[in-house]
Amino acid sequence: MARPKPDKSTLLAALAGHVLEHGLNTASLRPMAAAAGTSDRMLIYHFGTKDALIAELLEFLAIQMSAGLEAVLPPVTFESEAELVARVVELMRSEPFQPYIRVWLDIVSGSGQGLAAHRTAGGKIIDVYLEWIAVRHPEGRARAAFVLTLIEGILVMDAVGRSETADAAIKALGK
Repeated sequence: MARPKPDKSTLLAALAGHVLEHGLNTASLRPMAAAAGTSDRMLIYHFGTKDALIAELLEFLAIQMSAGLEAVLPPVTFESEAELVARVVELMRSEPFQPYIRVWLDIVSGSGQGLAAHRTAGGKIIDVYLEWIAVRHPEGRARAAFVLTLIEGILVMDAVGRSETADAAIKALGK
């Protein structure tokens, strides 16, 4: 008896789990298909091209991460910018969000290498998080770009083993 064809949402959930565990930059169709319990041809059937698959997968991961952030940090205006930055960085450094950060850094790396799907997805993700921060920022949208840029810099510092530099920036913001 033939197995039923998985739908896109089922495939995306399985692919997301694979990418969160193994990263995006090393993602190739066969291992991703195996993780989803299907073939590379079936992935192409559902998504058209590898770039289209990556674009939809990145959007799926962004939605997952947004839902996770909303669950632990509902829309509430923080009293200070420093408090907002410290809380968001604390969340990003926590175990549940670390796989997303690793994938985000893969997206940034791919964008820097000129990969169109990565750049497009990265831009969409930035737009979502600018709005997410604006809702929580005491000054609203006015300083959201500054805060997001600072948080991104902190995450890069963490990734290269310079958390003490990142922590110094957070401390300086609170002064």
